[in-house]
Amino acid sequence: MLWAAGAVGGLVAGEAEPSGDRIVRVVLRGNVRATAHRILGQMRLREGSVYSPAAVDEDLKRIYDLGEFDNVVIRPQREADGLVLAVEVTERPVLERLEFDGNRKFDDKDLTETVGVKAGNLLDRHKVFTGARAIERKYRDKGYYFVSVALDEKLLADQHVARYTVAEGPRVRVRKITFAGNHSIGAAELQKRMETRTWFPLLVAGTYDDEQLQRDVVGVRNYYVEQGFLDVRVGRELVFSPDKTNLTIRIIVEEGPRYRARSVALEGVERFSRPLLQKQMQLAPGEPYTADTVRADAELIRDTYGEVGYIDAFVRPVIDFTDEPGQVDVTLKVEEGTPVQIGEIRVEGNRLTQDKVVRRELRFYPEEPVNTKLIDRARRRLEGTGLYRPGSVQITTIPTAAPGVADILVRVEETETANLILGAGISSNSGVLGNISLVQRNFDIADWPQSNEEFWRGEAFRGAGQTAQIVLEPGTELQRYRVDFRDPHVFDTDFSFSTSLFYFDRIRDSYDERRVGGHFGFGRELREDLRAFLNLRLENINIRDVDAGVPRDVLEVEGSSNLTSVEVGLVKDTTDSYLFPTEGYRLTGSVEQAGALGGSYTFTKFVVDGRRYWTVTRDVLDRKTVLSLRGRAGFIGGDAPIFERFFAGGHGSIRGFEFRGVGPTRGDTFVGGDFLALASAEYAFPIFEKTLTGVVFLDTGTVERTFSVSTWRAAVGFGVRFTIPFFGPVPFALDFGFPIAKDGDDEEEFFSFSLGTSF
Repeated sequence: MLWAAGAVGGLVAGEAEPSGDRIVRVVLRGNVRATAHRILGQMRLREGSVYSPAAVDEDLKRIYDLGEFDNVVIRPQREADGLVLAVEVTERPVLERLEFDGNRKFDDKDLTETVGVKAGNLLDRHKVFTGARAIERKYRDKGYYFVSVALDEKLLADQHVARYTVAEGPRVRVRKITFAGNHSIGAAELQKRMETRTWFPLLVAGTYDDEQLQRDVVGVRNYYVEQGFLDVRVGRELVFSPDKTNLTIRIIVEEGPRYRARSVALEGVERFSRPLLQKQMQLAPGEPYTADTVRADAELIRDTYGEVGYIDAFVRPVIDFTDEPGQVDVTLKVEEGTPVQIGEIRVEGNRLTQDKVVRRELRFYPEEPVNTKLIDRARRRLEGTGLYRPGSVQITTIPTAAPGVADILVRVEETETANLILGAGISSNSGVLGNISLVQRNFDIADWPQSNEEFWRGEAFRGAGQTAQIVLEPGTELQRYRVDFRDPHVFDTDFSFSTSLFYFDRIRDSYDERRVGGHFGFGRELREDLRAFLNLRLENINIRDVDAGVPRDVLEVEGSSNLTSVEVGLVKDTTDSYLFPTEGYRLTGSVEQAGALGGSYTFTKFVVDGRRYWTVTRDVLDRKTVLSLRGRAGFIGGDAPIFERFFAGGHGSIRGFEFRGVGPTRGDTFVGGDFLALASAEYAFPIFEKTLTGVVFLDTGTVERTFSVSTWRAAVGFGVRFTIPFFGPVPFALDFGFPIAKDGDDEEEFFSFSLGTSF
């Protein structure tokens, strides 16, 4: 497309340009469709205006910006009556039609949308020409690497018809990615740094994207550099099959030497002992140099300073190459700054949540040194409450007029904490089950509405960080109705209180079980990651509709009975997330004494549950591959009724076996045992984005009548975890389990699914 250019014409040779002359007339030529009013209305120069080249340039641009002209020329001409301004336009023709030839993968409508022009509109030659490249990009995004698109330029010029001839070529799939020269780092580790993937039916398209491969090559090189291979060179080679449909990508690596630290020095450190800091650092003389290690050491130093108020401490790593091959000198230059004390603590964004609900999670106070470690912990605690939008919690320091003093601003953004859930489903453990659940996670039992309007606006009973929940779950095999309440800081103390009133009705294999009662819990956080709890249980149990021939274990509890218990325990939790942990461990130990408050039964139950999580790898999309181990052991001392004994099998226990399908039996009835031991390992890896995860697992365990092991069960399997935004962050779990060690009376179940996670 030709940009408009002004030309001065009609002047006598050697005559100066008529700047400053007044225009006596404006003449328009060449317009057919566009009206004079539309064109001249864009101009600032008109009859009586003073002529200037700058004004001509502005008018040219405004007319051309209408998008209706191929060329615009403005000429000043001297005539007998004075200066005349001639405006000459060349209108764009109309695009008659678009034609496509050779396209099989995409229809004409798809390609028309890709080009971005329509028949009947003014011909935009730039869009028409670039449309060919846009079509090629569309094909290449689907794996047609050899596609070419040609535009018939003569037809476009003569008849204003855009005809694209498409030579699609074969669809190329990446079948294999190989690495050569990677003697120090394995191919699997390098593959994790690439987004290009090999074809796998249904799950991975294996599309070849040349630009993405170039980014992957850079990613592999950067990873090598981070591991200390500072001279590395990385290239790529494409090997196509004879029919061009399959592609092998060869990543060629020239590693060079892996650099080591000849010396590691600290500069500018006055507040702390240099030897003490260096002793805590990962990098030491003689050790391999890696960017991750240097970053970790710099962060360690910043955190050390930040914990004692030096919030402006700055650490700058300096890497110097030496004369010795493969050796670098590393210096961490520290600018300490000055210590800062907390002035005021301000809270913003808590429209409904009370100030004290935010402040009690901070655990730092005015006149103390600013502690960046405590600030980071406070941020995690606030986000862990679920009262604020994920990622919205900000805790920042604000300098004040007083030297060495900074205010702390805590800014939160409240999220919707009330949820009404209506659902139904089928569980392999519980049959058809409905769900009506109303929960408020920012409840305030003392905030009674002052008016009906306040209640209907949702501003009553809110703001204290308490949780209230009503759950109604009618079903074919299980019915459960429950009212829950929890206050994490009852009466503004460090103690928590929770209560649950419930009705539970379950159809077992040979009898029906109904429970009505309440649970009351008290807890206290002893340390950041250590919590103690005390639970009281009061229940009435009714065993009815007992089948003929059931064992004595069932007959002994038939009818109505009462159960009370007191449970005490400790929870040690260092995990990074309650719902999706990827690091840390969670260890729970408890002792429950039944009959402590009276009732029909007396026994003691001991339970220990431990879970450990490791992030094995993290890919370029920040998706983690996680290894999880879980162990659970329990023992009952005394005469426990059948409905209080241990059972195993199903999701959360030993997959590959039915729910409560593992353990001692009498006849055809599983009667449970007094000893439980379970151990599981699960390897979770990303499949698609962050919503679909695959798992492989090994579940083992047993349930015995007494403290012994007679038959150890085991199952292996695989499954998937996926989330649906409408249902929130809790994952759906589908598992296929295959027993490899079992007892003759065990009941198998190859497929299980549930909502939630057993790990």
